[in-house]
Amino acid sequence: MIIGDETPTLARWGGILRAVRRDGMPALFLIGATALFFWPLWIAGYRFPKGGGDLWGQLYPVWSFVAEELRRGVLPLWNPRMLGGDPIFSEGQYGLFNPLNWPLFLASPIPPGWVLLRGAFSLWLAGVGMYGYLRRSPTWRLGRTAALTGALAYMFSDPFVVHLGHPQFNDAMAWLPWALAGVDQAARRTRRIPLGALPIALLLLSGHGQAALYGMLAVGLYAFGQAAAGGWPRGFYRMGRLALAGLLGIALAAPSLLPGLERLPLTDRAGVPLEQRRGYEFPPEMFIDFLSPLFHGRGADQFWLPTDRVESGYVGSVTLYLALLGLLGTLRFRRTWALIGLGTLALLFSLGYQGPLYPALARLPLFSETWKTARAIYLVSFALAIAGAMGVEQLRRSRPRTITLWALGLSLGGLLLWGIAPRWAVEAPEGPARARAVTGLRFAAFLAWGTALSGWATSQGRTWLRPALPLLLTAELVALGATAEAEPSPPHRDPHPQALRFLRADPGWFRVDVDPAARDLWPPIALQMAGFEVPQGTGNPMELREFNILRWWIPSATHPAYRMLGVKYIVVPKGAPPGGEGIWPVFVDDPAIDIHLHTGALPRVWLVYRTEVVGHYGEALKRVLDENFRPEEIAIVQNGPRLNGEGRGRIEVARYSPNEVILDVETDAPALLVLSDTFYPGWQATVDGLRVPIYRTNAVFRGVEVPPGHHRVTLRFRPGSLRIGLGMAMAGGLMGLVLGIAGKRRR
Repeated sequence: MIIGDETPTLARWGGILRAVRRDGMPALFLIGATALFFWPLWIAGYRFPKGGGDLWGQLYPVWSFVAEELRRGVLPLWNPRMLGGDPIFSEGQYGLFNPLNWPLFLASPIPPGWVLLRGAFSLWLAGVGMYGYLRRSPTWRLGRTAALTGALAYMFSDPFVVHLGHPQFNDAMAWLPWALAGVDQAARRTRRIPLGALPIALLLLSGHGQAALYGMLAVGLYAFGQAAAGGWPRGFYRMGRLALAGLLGIALAAPSLLPGLERLPLTDRAGVPLEQRRGYEFPPEMFIDFLSPLFHGRGADQFWLPTDRVESGYVGSVTLYLALLGLLGTLRFRRTWALIGLGTLALLFSLGYQGPLYPALARLPLFSETWKTARAIYLVSFALAIAGAMGVEQLRRSRPRTITLWALGLSLGGLLLWGIAPRWAVEAPEGPARARAVTGLRFAAFLAWGTALSGWATSQGRTWLRPALPLLLTAELVALGATAEAEPSPPHRDPHPQALRFLRADPGWFRVDVDPAARDLWPPIALQMAGFEVPQGTGNPMELREFNILRWWIPSATHPAYRMLGVKYIVVPKGAPPGGEGIWPVFVDDPAIDIHLHTGALPRVWLVYRTEVVGHYGEALKRVLDENFRPEEIAIVQNGPRLNGEGRGRIEVARYSPNEVILDVETDAPALLVLSDTFYPGWQATVDGLRVPIYRTNAVFRGVEVPPGHHRVTLRFRPGSLRIGLGMAMAGGLMGLVLGIAGKRRR
């Protein structure tokens, strides 16, 4: 009896161990390949990307703020340190709802090494997802070597390298193969609908709307194909299960999606006129970069075309050569034509207005806001990576004559490429750029010979040579990509310690501005990370447009509208003259910068007893930009109360936190309390516990009417879009749980 009881258990564990050995080793290999690809980080102490990019200039300051507030026990939905305040929960790129960011929020300050590890993890995640998809998907069911080749090609492709400074973009690309694998599961079993919904939700939660949109289009096309492949009536049931999985995925991502859709029309990007929504299109001249990314220069410092520097879609010339075999050898299958169709559509779309596809879609919702069409090239990389994996599979399935012809053709092609490389490279500027172009093409020629030899030898049944192609591809991708976006890490120290001590010695509540001429000397993001509020943002095109318009249009620091920003101190270059009357130097002990005091700055919150009522933002903006505007005496209110009196009062700040402002107000007459924080949907106000409206004041700020007497005014950020999104996510999670349990019981 003991033996009988133990035998099934041992057999079960034996099967698990065999599965781990079979597919766990490739996962470990991908870890090693990732470590090798990022060798400049852990050997030379480098960082990515070059120039810091969005990773260090936009995301790291916000992530640090979130981590700091979480350490205090507050989940910050609002960031008061940038602009006039920003609803960071609604900007998906900041990633408050992206699970891959959550480990970072556990540390304050966030170690830079953690940020780099988080960025590298996306590539490994993409590789593991691609490997599992190609191995397990009923559409492909490729061998281990083929699946591993496809995984390497995709995870180290040029879109991933170019977007190392945009981890949210890489996250969306990484979750794509997982989402397709989820479609395979959900299409065939009701109880696996949650497995289809979860990666869709994670793809949407990645935070980059454009990458997620393209990924979801690919998932939708794939789901339609899976349903159609089932025939009638099985295909009908498949479509129903897949539609439910998609809806559940959207519901799970709703806490990020709904606030993002609410924010989108209020952003700088949405304000760009349709006729100006051009640029960042894939230039046809870069087709040669699929063969060698060195031709036009890899990295912003080497790219020499006059157009925007965009990702090339490069997946390795080894992959390209294998893809040729993979596609030509499987043209009889519908899956091959579907793959060719996906790559072709993505390529045509990436051309933007240069191609036939995007002009027909440019005015549609979402597409009109995502006009940087070159980003769709990652779907071409995805298709080529699969095609390359199919090529490896064909090495053991095709007839020997076919393999021999392919190897001979590839060898001859490499010889031709070697000879013609200098002629093609004449297009590049003379000097290092041309030398790189020749080197890149001749390296591709060398790899053609290596691929032909390795492929032919593998096809002869020499199993010990099976790793040759993945290793050759890894060597190519690491050699050309490891240093493309790597640079020495800057020193992590306060650039102006004495100036920081001076500012911190002031216990008041104020903003610090940085003169445009001083922003390279002391970037505003450095002040944000030091805990100060600044009227600048991070350069994110999804910043709130109306505040930025006001800030950009204020002509000088002495203008009345500037005074209401609450800027008490201005950082200027060393020796710069005062910016006008009432502004003078108060700190000059730093060798690079001075700090000027603005004596005319209004406090961050004040009372006025007269209002002027206007109907819309344009009227209010025109009025506050008038040279005769006096913000300490009168407020411009959109559709608000009319006040025309006099009075006196005082305000004490009881609490000011990211999601809540509590003020004790005393006034002897009806007044409007003006807070120089951005007006945004979701802020709610009470006076002594009674709900009162918040009025858009002075074009972009908040105003609350206060009656005479002593009152407590409370403003809390409770966005309805987030509450609805959380409700949808809870309902979706519950439904997914029910489907999973019910399906398991039926089984």
